[in-house]
Order: sequence, then C-alpha cells, then structure tokens
Amino acid sequence: MTLCAQLDATDDLALLRRCTTDGSLSLLYQSEVDLRTGAIVAMEGLLRWQHPTRGLLGPGQFFDVAAAAGELGRIGAWVLREGIAEAVRWSSVDGPTRRLWLNVSAAELAAPGFVPLVAGLIQDSGLPDAAVGLEFSEECVMGLGPDAGPLLKELRRAGVALAVDDFSSWYATVGAVQVLPLDVVKLCPGYVRGTGTVAGQRIVAAIIDRAHAHGLSVVAEGVETAPEAERLAALGCDRAHGWLYGSAQRADKARWLLTQSAGSQRATIAVPDAAVPDAAVPVRRIRVAVALPAPRPTSDQLAPLRER
Repeated sequence: MTLCAQLDATDDLALLRRCTTDGSLSLLYQSEVDLRTGAIVAMEGLLRWQHPTRGLLGPGQFFDVAAAAGELGRIGAWVLREGIAEAVRWSSVDGPTRRLWLNVSAAELAAPGFVPLVAGLIQDSGLPDAAVGLEFSEECVMGLGPDAGPLLKELRRAGVALAVDDFSSWYATVGAVQVLPLDVVKLCPGYVRGTGTVAGQRIVAAIIDRAHAHGLSVVAEGVETAPEAERLAALGCDRAHGWLYGSAQRADKARWLLTQSAGSQRATIAVPDAAVPDAAVPVRRIRVAVALPAPRPTSDQLAPLRER
C-alpha cells in the first residue's frame, strides 16, 4: 500500500499533527486473563485514531506517516500519559493490581528523552512497580544491539515491567531472553495455532520451559478458541488474551469489566451421576473451564463511569 493510499499527504497530515490535542486519539483495552483462574490480571492498551472520513484507524495505518512527519514522539507521549492515567483509575477498583501493557516502537525507545519521560510519569502517578508494562517487538530488541541491556535496565529501575511482544523467532531472541531484564514473553498467534499439532506443542513447551527457567511469565496472544486455551494451560502457559476473552473495549467498559473480573471463567455444571436413574435427581458437580461471554453493562452502570 502506498503512502497516498494510506493518507492524503496534505490534508490528513495536518489532521495527524492535531490528533494529540483534538480528541481524535483513543486507547481501547483488551483483557489478559490468568489461564488457571480465568481472572483478568492485565489489559493491553491499543491505540486508535478517529479519522473524519476513513473511520477508526489502527497504528499500522498511520504510524509510518507519523514517523516520517516527526509526530511519533508526541503520539507516543500521549499514549503514555493517557494509559498511565487510566491505570491510576484502575487502582480504585477492588482486587489485586491489574497491569496495563502499552506498545512502544524502536524509535521511541531510542529517543534520548524516553526514559526520563517514563520515569517521571510513573513517579507522579504513585502506581506500584510493574503496574505499567512496556512491550516491544523482537526486531526492536535486536535493532537496539548492545544498547538494549542498559536501556531496559533503566526502564526497569523506573518501575515498569518489560515484555517481548509477538515472540516468534526462537533462534533470534532466545539469547535475549536469557540476558535482558525482561518480565514476560508474549507468544505470537502462530505459536498458539501451532498447539494443534504435536510438533507445535513441543515447540511451545520448550519456549515456556526456557522462559520459566529464567523467571519470565508467558502470555499467549491471539487465543480464539477454548481448545487453544486448554492446550496452552496444559503446556504451562501463564496467561492469554485474544478474541476468546473479548474484543478491545472503551475505557469505561474496560473499567466495568475489571469490577467483574470477567473473562474465561470457571463454571460449576450439574452433571447427573451415571449410576443413578434420571428420576432420582441427585447430581455431582464438576468444575470445568469454559469461555463465558463477558457480561454487558447496562446504561445505568456505564453512566457514572463516563463521568470519571
């Protein structure tokens, strides 16, 4: 796709330069659940730009233009401020701290003022360490070269968690997993689909074992079916997110979901005992993992959230 096919170089670039102040940018939030309990333990913030004629655009549809125009830094700073402000709101929700994951690009990480910006925002927020996490691609890690270690250590000292996103190239990144100050490896959807075969399960099991051996958690991305979730749990994967657990939501709906801890939940289902006639009624109850649709809030429930 050409640049002109993505954006009109004149009119849309002017719109893009105003996006951090005109309300057209937003963050949507997608749940990450614990595969053992089904509880929501984190959310990933997903950037969207509301274009006046093209509708809601994802980063892939405007980031290259933003980078070429020198706007990526301002947009990235907006994402950090907006995301951290939302994470502060989550701190008022009962239960354990839920981590917010935000994506960062190689250009943002390499910018001279990036670490001080993150450190200042985290300090001002009052959030506990690791309540906010930054995720970046394998290519980003490899591109930073010898600067990766010192830079990521500075970010860790600033109080953020760190993850390699969309992990897919085992041979390229396995060394980084061992030596860099990472907290999480996020498996790409291709590995998730691969668990449908014995060979794929062996590969995923090896990645999970290596990550756990170095104290890292493993999150599976793009989980779409209950069998995928069951296989991943059996292989020792810690957490997952994807369409099985719901689509990305507005901030108010995401906040409501946190109050419900909705996601893949464990339901008690009454099962008649095979040794007892149907008319006898006694049942035994078993616990099974099922993907339950996230409950939809009523307008009354959402109204107070929109006012925050």
